[in-house]
Amino acid sequence: MRLVKATGCWLAAWCAIGGAPGGRAAEPGSAPTPDCPTAERVVLTNGQTLYGLIESKDDAWVHLIQIQRQPGKMHLVIRPIERGRVASVHGLDETQRAALREQIERFRNRAAIEAAHMEAVRLRAAGDGAPARWRYRGKWFDLESSLDEPTTRRVVVRVEQMCTAYRQVLAPRCEPPRAPTVAVYGAMQDYRSHLARLGLAVQNPACYLPDDNLVLAGSELNRVAAALAQLRSQHAQLQKTLREMEKEIEVRLGEQARRMKREGIAAEQIAKTLARQRQEADKQLAAKRLEIQRVDRQNEQQFQQVAGRMFSQLYHEAFHAYLENHVYPRDRFRVPLWLNEGLAQVFESPSPEPELLRIDAPNAEMLKRLKKDLAGPAPLLLAELLAADQAAFLDAERGGRLYLYAWGLAYYLCFERGLLGSPTLDAYVSADARPGPAVERFERLVGAPLGEFEPQWRQFVAGLK
Repeated sequence: MRLVKATGCWLAAWCAIGGAPGGRAAEPGSAPTPDCPTAERVVLTNGQTLYGLIESKDDAWVHLIQIQRQPGKMHLVIRPIERGRVASVHGLDETQRAALREQIERFRNRAAIEAAHMEAVRLRAAGDGAPARWRYRGKWFDLESSLDEPTTRRVVVRVEQMCTAYRQVLAPRCEPPRAPTVAVYGAMQDYRSHLARLGLAVQNPACYLPDDNLVLAGSELNRVAAALAQLRSQHAQLQKTLREMEKEIEVRLGEQARRMKREGIAAEQIAKTLARQRQEADKQLAAKRLEIQRVDRQNEQQFQQVAGRMFSQLYHEAFHAYLENHVYPRDRFRVPLWLNEGLAQVFESPSPEPELLRIDAPNAEMLKRLKKDLAGPAPLLLAELLAADQAAFLDAERGGRLYLYAWGLAYYLCFERGLLGSPTLDAYVSADARPGPAVERFERLVGAPLGEFEPQWRQFVAGLK
């Protein structure tokens, strides 16, 4: 959790997958290639086969790391496929899976993570007098929401997408007795009332309560529910109009082709005439699609304006819950505060285009601030960060810099050094790890004296864009 005084992962990128959610084109098969001859298969109900590595699966979703290849390049797209579209899943044995996983491992952190279809989210009404209106049960988290149904679906899709991002950075290693619960409120007053009942005064719009295995998040989305509903209705009407236009154009062109043929007009002339009319029709359809995109942008901007800070903090707090539940539980591990907070910040920035998420792009604003601080007259020494305790992170003067440096160091270890998920990191955070000063333990983690490591890290940050 971002530490607070209390009383009583630019991630968007396109990877040539053939379209965005809501208006996707046919899905590419990404069949095995000579340099990757063996892959797992997901056969869809429409007969199409997708190839890659099954990242995870449950009763609701199959997440496939789909391999996309171009000459000399390999891209990974993690696709959530709702179970209703899956006819069969064909896995590999453990030896083959290990070989495939090894092939894609070095690209894993650069995978693009596709958002699920909101319509595929399985919600159920609370219906028991509880404050929550909707509930969702998933493999990685359960969610309770006081928001309306469409907004709740949107929240579920985003949190599922971010949980997939967590798993690419730190693969799950254990199953908790129960999944963490995420409770999302559409009014900040309801969020604060819940905290007050717990004897907490938290200023941030989200927090993680490890003893309750609960992430709480507040927003003012109920206040703009009517405006969002109007934009959704406008979008639906435009989509309906577009479908009607497409059908009408096909009928009209077909009738004209048959009429011209009956009149004995040469086939070449018919083709030219229809081509001109098709071109005009395509302009009309393109204009309508642009109008739909404009409404979608308005919808997203309105949503982001109200929910942006809440999502940023929710992603941060949900990472703490994921780390505790699925990777390094407190009863067996001791994750240093700087690492826990640094990694949580890697995931803070909400994606400006949530249809696709990239997990390796640095937060531009944090990077700018860190570069400025490092170039200043008295940059923070990593030894101070490594030894900082909770009181230091809470300190009004020092805490901001500690969080900033924690983000920069965690980002470097994750995306440049590749230490996350390694046996070295496991040993570093183990509750049975050899005790010693914080600096000495860190030096064992990175395999170098801090005096040698720190200039390398600073040089990396200076060159990061």
